[in-house]
Amino acid sequence: MPYDGIVIGAGHNGLVAAAYLARAHQKVLVLERSDAIGGVAISEHPWAGWTVSAASYVVSLLHPDIVRDLDLEAHGYHAYLKDPHSFSVSQDGSSLLLWRNPEETRKEISKFAPADVEGIAALDETLCAYGREIFDSFFDEEPRFDRLSPAAQVMFRGSAAEFVERYVQTPMLQAAVANDGIVGTFEGPRNPGTGYVLAHHFAGRVMGIQGAWGYVRGGMGSISNAVAAAARGLGAEIRTSSPVGMLLVEDGRAAGVVLEDGTEIESRYVLSGANPLTTFLELTPEKTLDPQFIKRVQDWRCEGPSMKLNLALGELPNFTARPSGESAPHHNATIHIAPDIDYLQHAYEDAKAGLPSCEPMLEMFLQTPSDLTLAPKGKQLLSVFAQYFPYTRKDGPWTDAQREAAADSIVNTIGKYAPNVPNAVEARQILTPADLERRFGLPKGHIFHGELLPGQIFEDRFGVRTPLRGLYLCGSGTHPGGCVSGAPGMRGARAVIKDLAAVQAR
Repeated sequence: MPYDGIVIGAGHNGLVAAAYLARAHQKVLVLERSDAIGGVAISEHPWAGWTVSAASYVVSLLHPDIVRDLDLEAHGYHAYLKDPHSFSVSQDGSSLLLWRNPEETRKEISKFAPADVEGIAALDETLCAYGREIFDSFFDEEPRFDRLSPAAQVMFRGSAAEFVERYVQTPMLQAAVANDGIVGTFEGPRNPGTGYVLAHHFAGRVMGIQGAWGYVRGGMGSISNAVAAAARGLGAEIRTSSPVGMLLVEDGRAAGVVLEDGTEIESRYVLSGANPLTTFLELTPEKTLDPQFIKRVQDWRCEGPSMKLNLALGELPNFTARPSGESAPHHNATIHIAPDIDYLQHAYEDAKAGLPSCEPMLEMFLQTPSDLTLAPKGKQLLSVFAQYFPYTRKDGPWTDAQREAAADSIVNTIGKYAPNVPNAVEARQILTPADLERRFGLPKGHIFHGELLPGQIFEDRFGVRTPLRGLYLCGSGTHPGGCVSGAPGMRGARAVIKDLAAVQAR
């Protein structure tokens, strides 16, 4: 048999799984359908002189153990903290800048509500504590929701809005925090379960700081490239432009794959970094799995509400609320356009009715002021994550005209707060949920391989061990889900290694 294991997909999770298996002296082949590795953690060059993190854009949850075990820094991975970490703007001319320095944050918040200074400190401490509980479960072989603290369980089942409003009263501050409870999720901030999504975004420990977020030098593809280099150095083989068409199943066991061109490749086991719908409904031969399990897969919630827009700008955004023609601290922060929680909830209600939000939630990033290698001199790259733009529209599938109209709507919304932006756009890359599905194999464009909500988290997510012997999952459809952690890849590899050891011990 030519290979011990085959990994389907060279996204960061698949690459992590391959690296750990190769580290355990397994002969591993990674098969990637596209012509580039990285999946959604990719840096690409759509325009000459530009490096664009096309899909994922910031780092927090990449597990420090993975960085250490695979010596990723030696392979080119370098993360640095966002500071300030949040900048919110309003059309009334007000703005709010939150720093890592508590004293600077105190000055900002005191302009609105002095009581919120202590409130945001208490909120951050509580969220970090809940995030720590999630982080500590990342590598659990059998994750269970009921092992969390009773307080965390209550918070995770509730809404992001009710949690945030318990601590702070300034509408713009409330929205800035609650925003993390809806990222990638087709629910509004007042909907149950978004409390978990909020805490999930505080689970990371980049650079050893709980809940912190940062940028990656060279863009997010630097993560995937570093993991791939580590995997290759350990002996793994990676092939691009090699789409898998079907699993080979022999005697009720995964025994390799068949490529779309008909090539058969045998192996002792297979790990799929693809999402559960693709893995079980498309790659697994019919009648292989129990109908009840298939029904569970078909009922999996994965309607994507997110749109990504990357804008090549000829100059920095100049916000009316905080004018600056040159690079300023607020340009380094996560830039929020959401004046209050009701604004976010109304955006959701629009999409729930089957149409894009009239006034979308926008979360924006400018990495170019802190990484000059990403754009030509004097140019800026504005990365825009927008909601809600539903995959399923009541007026039919996404068309090219609707893609352009959605992008126009986003740019026009930005222009209300930074009037120079619409005329500064030199090029744009548009990724609707339909584009995310087509480009990255995300069914219905869901960036987390399925909703990260109670009922689809911890033990209710798909297990790394599947009902088909020899087939394992190593993508975000398994615990702990999305946000570029590498943990699903690590968990998939660990399950294989443990099962192989058990067989050898018999």
